Amino acid sequence: MPTFTEFDLQESFPLCPHCADDALAKRIEERFLSFEMFDDIDDLKLQEVMTEVMRYGAAGVFLQQAPFSLRDRVRENLSSYNRDRLDADLRVNIAGVDRANALARTIRPVWIMEIRNDVRLGIPQVDDVPERCPVCRQATIVLENLRRLAKCPDCATTGLFDAMVTRMEKMSFVASMPPGMVSEFTRRYLNHIHVRSLATLFKPCTEEELGETLAKFPRGLRMDIQDRLGAIEEPGQARILSASHHILAAVFTQCFDEDLEDVGFVVPSEKSLSCDRCGARGLP
Repeated sequence: MPTFTEFDLQESFPLCPHCADDALAKRIEERFLSFEMFDDIDDLKLQEVMTEVMRYGAAGVFLQQAPFSLRDRVRENLSSYNRDRLDADLRVNIAGVDRANALARTIRPVWIMEIRNDVRLGIPQVDDVPERCPVCRQATIVLENLRRLAKCPDCATTGLFDAMVTRMEKMSFVASMPPGMVSEFTRRYLNHIHVRSLATLFKPCTEEELGETLAKFPRGLRMDIQDRLGAIEEPGQARILSASHHILAAVFTQCFDEDLEDVGFVVPSEKSLSCDRCGARGLP
């Protein structure tokens, strides 16, 4: 699974930095406002969560409608300083934009803790399908969402992303990569959570195509994919699209790292002026 720093997560909220969907943030907000979130964590974890929440947000504003028993439980798990802040927030009258901003500041640290597995709030996951986001575990990865992440940091175009979309079918882009690059590529981008999607993409391949692509994969990952290939039926177009978006998300969110030179994708440029980072045409 891709790893993201605290800064990455702070900057991307409420969008997951991997699939660009806000499903997890919305579910946490719903549970926070219904007070169900507090039923799923013990006092020790509650203390940890509330310390983060009080550092950045205004939990008391949203506990004004909570039962007195819940307010007392929260107060008991706060330091004296944060108890005073909570009591002040409980008396605040806030509405409109200010309330929305306060809610976002309050939800963000809980969202980050959930993504980083620091806390489990009992939020149901989507069905176990290839396109489920491995980071937020909520969203179905779709092309429209991924496009939000698609701009090159240097030229702000989506040329590299658009080229990658067309080359996901049958993992055809691997054919032009030497085995050593494929090994480094899979080590950085892909792991066991992608086996199901990889098998779906490789299933329509001929033996010759598999020899140009799958044969270059590291032995362990290749054997896992081959085992899965033998267990699945020929996938439909919708399933192939879902699997390609799953792999595309894993690859694209890291493909602009400066230390990944010669590993990944390039876009053939037909113009003399192209972006040094992604090779896209039409550099502004």
